[in-house]
Amino acid sequence: MRDAAHDRFEEACAHDRAGREEAAIPCYRAALAEGLPDPLRTSALLGLGSSLRNVRRHAEAVEVLESAVLEYPNHVGLRVFHALALRSAGREREAFQALGSLVVDELDLQGHDRAAAFYLEHLD
Repeated sequence: MRDAAHDRFEEACAHDRAGREEAAIPCYRAALAEGLPDPLRTSALLGLGSSLRNVRRHAEAVEVLESAVLEYPNHVGLRVFHALALRSAGREREAFQALGSLVVDELDLQGHDRAAAFYLEHLD
C-alpha cells in the first residue's frame, strides 16, 4: 500500500522527467519530510540535490548531497552527484577530490590506492 510520502516522491519524479525541476523540489522535500523509506529515500535525496543543481541553487544542492553522503557513505550515486554539485558551486578542487576518492574506494588500482588517496588529500 502506498502512502503520502510515496505519492509525493512519484510526483517529484514525474516533474523531473518532464524537465520541471523547480516543481519537483517541494515534492521531494515533502516526501522526505513525511518519512520516505529506503531505498526511495536515497533516490529522493539524489533527485532533490540534482534538481537544486539544475535550477542553479548550487549551495543548497551541495548541502543536501553532502548531508546525504554522510548518511549513506557507500551510495555511489549520491557521491557522484555531490561531486557534480561541488563543481557547479565553483568548488573544483573539492569536486575533484570527491570523484577521486570514489575511484579509489570503488576500483582496483592494482596496489596504488594508498598513493592515490594520499595525492588526493594533498593536491597542489
